[in-house]
Amino acid sequence: MRRQNLLHRIDMLRSPLLVALIVLAGALLLRSIDPAALTRLRDFAFDSYQRLAPRVYSPTTPVRIVDIDEAALAEFGQWPWPRTIVARLIDRLTEMNASVIAFDAVFAEPDRSSIRRMVRDLVAYTDPETVQKLAAALQDNDQVMADAEAQSRVVLGFGFDLKGGQRAPRKFHGIAFAGDDPSQFLPLQAGIVKPLDILEAAAKGSGSVNTDIESVVVRRVPMLFRVAGLEGLFPALSLEALRVAQDANAYVVKSSGASGEFAFGQRTGIVAIKTGNLEIPTDAHGRVTLYDTGHQDARFVSARSVLAGEVPADRIEGNVVFVGTSAIGLKDLRNTPVQDAVPGVEVHAQLAEQMIEQKFLARPDFADGAEFLYLAAIGLLFVWLLPRLSASRMAVVALLFIGIGILVPWFAYSRYQLLFDPIYPPVTLAAIYIAGSVTAFMRTERERADIRNAFGLYLSPDIVEQLARNPRLLQLGGEQREITVMFTDVRGFTTIAEQFDPHGLTRFMNRFLTPMTDLILGRRGTIDKYMGDAIMAFWNAPLPVPGHAAHACDAALAMQARLRELNDEWRVEAATEGRRHIAVTIGVGLNTGPASVGNFGSEQRFTYSCLGDAVNLAARLESQCKAYGVGIIVGATTQAQIDGYATVELDHVMVKGKTEPERIFALLGGTDLAEQAGYRTLGERQVRFLEAYRAGRFVEALELARACRTAAGAIDWQQGYYATMEERINAYLIDPPSDWTGVHVASEK
Repeated sequence: MRRQNLLHRIDMLRSPLLVALIVLAGALLLRSIDPAALTRLRDFAFDSYQRLAPRVYSPTTPVRIVDIDEAALAEFGQWPWPRTIVARLIDRLTEMNASVIAFDAVFAEPDRSSIRRMVRDLVAYTDPETVQKLAAALQDNDQVMADAEAQSRVVLGFGFDLKGGQRAPRKFHGIAFAGDDPSQFLPLQAGIVKPLDILEAAAKGSGSVNTDIESVVVRRVPMLFRVAGLEGLFPALSLEALRVAQDANAYVVKSSGASGEFAFGQRTGIVAIKTGNLEIPTDAHGRVTLYDTGHQDARFVSARSVLAGEVPADRIEGNVVFVGTSAIGLKDLRNTPVQDAVPGVEVHAQLAEQMIEQKFLARPDFADGAEFLYLAAIGLLFVWLLPRLSASRMAVVALLFIGIGILVPWFAYSRYQLLFDPIYPPVTLAAIYIAGSVTAFMRTERERADIRNAFGLYLSPDIVEQLARNPRLLQLGGEQREITVMFTDVRGFTTIAEQFDPHGLTRFMNRFLTPMTDLILGRRGTIDKYMGDAIMAFWNAPLPVPGHAAHACDAALAMQARLRELNDEWRVEAATEGRRHIAVTIGVGLNTGPASVGNFGSEQRFTYSCLGDAVNLAARLESQCKAYGVGIIVGATTQAQIDGYATVELDHVMVKGKTEPERIFALLGGTDLAEQAGYRTLGERQVRFLEAYRAGRFVEALELARACRTAAGAIDWQQGYYATMEERINAYLIDPPSDWTGVHVASEK
C-alpha cells in the first residue's frame, strides 16, 4: 500500500514537472541560439526604457547643430546650395570660434552653379580662347569653399552605398589597436561615396554620415567601418569631429585579448575606442548605443540666422558644430528609441554629447551569460516548486521572481545605464508557471472527474464535491476508523420476483433501489454495493460525518417510511393489472464500530469498501430482523450514540460467527416518538419483560410480553417481535432449558 501511495505521488508530480521542464529546456535552447526575433524583443524593451527615462539634455555640453531648416531654404533656395554660400557659412562659424564644423552631407559632385563651370559650357557658342580667358578670370565655387575650409577646422562627410566607388577617402588619422585585430568585428561596406578631392584636401577630417545600417530605428551607431577592397578603417562623423576638436591624430582600438581584458581565449570583439582624452566604450562590433534625449530645440541654430549674423557668438564659441538639415523635403529624418522623424544630424550630435559627457548605455559582455544562468536557475526552482506549493503560494513566488526579472534590469538601467533583458527571462518564467499550473489544473480536474466517476454512484453529491476539491481527504488503501454500517434485505424477494418477467423485475428493482439509494446518499451515506435486492452502505468514510450513527438511523427510518408509500403505489398498480399484490418489506441492520475502509480488490479491479468485525455484525443484525419480526435492528454501540431516539432492547443474542453475546435493539422512531408517553410506557414494560425472561421466570415473562404487545399497539409499532418471543417462551415452558443464561443462540446467519 505504501508503494501504491508512493507511485501515486510520483505520478502526481510527473506531469506538471515534465511540461515545465520542456518549456524551460525549449526557452534555454532558444536563448542560446538567440535569433533575430529575440534581439528585436530586447531592442523594444530598451527603447521603452529610454522613453521612460531618456538621457537628460544639458545645454552646457559644447555641441550645436546649424540647421538648414525651412527658413534657410526659403532664404537661400533649395539644397544643395552654391558652395559660395556654404563657404560663407564656414566663414561665419569660424569667426564665431566654432571648435569644429562637421557636415552631415557628402559633397561628392562639383557645384553646378559655379560660374566657371557655366562659362565652360559656352564653348559650343563662342571660340575656346575666349571661354578659357573668362574661366581663368572667374573663381570656382568649389575652390571658394576649399579656401574657407583651409581657414577653419572642417570635417566632411562620406557615405556608404552599394553603387559607390572604391576610392578611399583621405585618411587624416592613424589607427592602432590593442588585442585582437578589430577589422574582423567591424561592419563591411560594399562601396563608398567620398567628397570632391579639392574639398577633401582642405578639410581637417572626414567621417561617415551613415548611422544605424541594420534597422529603421537608430539604436546602435558604428564608430568605425571597413570597406571591401580598401585598406584601413574609417570613422563615424561624430567620432572624427571629436578627434579634430582635440587635435588628436590617431585612434586606438581596444579589443578582446588586450591587457586587462578577460576573454578566456575567445575573440569576443571590440571593447573601446580611444582618441585624444576620450575613451568610448562600444559593443563587440564597435557600435555605440544611442542614449537618446529625444529632439531638443535648444541644440539647433538656424543656418539663416548664422548667415544673417543674428546668432550670439557664445551660442557657437567652443562648440562642436554639426551642419545638417531638419527640412522635411530633404528626407534626412531618422527614427530613434525616444522619437520618430528626428533629423539625422541630431543623431550625430547626440553621439558627440554622449562621448563628451561620458554617458553611455552598455550591455555588458557577461549579460547573455548572466541572463541564461538566471533563467536556468530560477526556471529549475520553478519546476521544483510547482508541484510542491499550493497555487496561491506558487503565484506569490512566481510574481516575486518575475518582478525581480523586471525590476533589476530597470534598476541597472536607471542607476548604472546597463542593459539587461527585462522581457525574455520574466516571460519564460511566466510561461513555465502558466504551463505548469495549467497542466496541474488539468490534472487536478481529471482527478476530480475520476473521483466523481468513482464515487458519484455511491456517495452523496456534497461529499463527492468535497473529495473532488480536496483529494487528500481520501486516504486510499485501508484506513482504520469508526463507521456505522447498514445492511438491508427484501423479505420474500423470490416470491415477489416470480410475478414479473425480466423487464418487469428490472423496472421493479430500479423503482425500489433508486429511492432507497437517494435516502442513504441524502443523509451523507456511502453506498458500498448492491447485492441483488440487498444494499450495503456505511457512514463516516471516506469523509468524516459527525453524528454518523444518527444519520444512519435517520436513513433507515426514512427508508421504512418511503417503502410504505411505495407499497401503496404498487398495490394500486397490481389491482389495475389484475394481479395479486405482495407487500414488500425490508429488514435493516445497523452497527457502529471500527473497520478498515479503502480501496480493496486486485490490481485489475478494486472497489471502495469496508472490512471488519463491526461490518460482519451489521450483516448478522439484518438477518435477525426476520427472526425477531422487526424492521430495524441496531447494535449496542449504535444505540449508545443515538441518545433521544426511540429504541427498545430486544434480546441478548449469540449471532453466528461470534463468541460473545450481543445486546440488540429495535429502532422504532426518532426523537418525536421518543417524547411520547406511550413509548415511555412500552420502554418500562419492556425492561420488566426482559428481566423476567432472562431470569427464567417464563410465566411472568409471558404475561409481560402480552402487556408490551398492548403498549406497542398504542404507539402503532407494527412488529412480530412479541409473537416470536411468546412462541419461544411457550417452548421453554414445555421444555425448560437446563443451562439457561438469558442468552439466545441464533441458529441462522
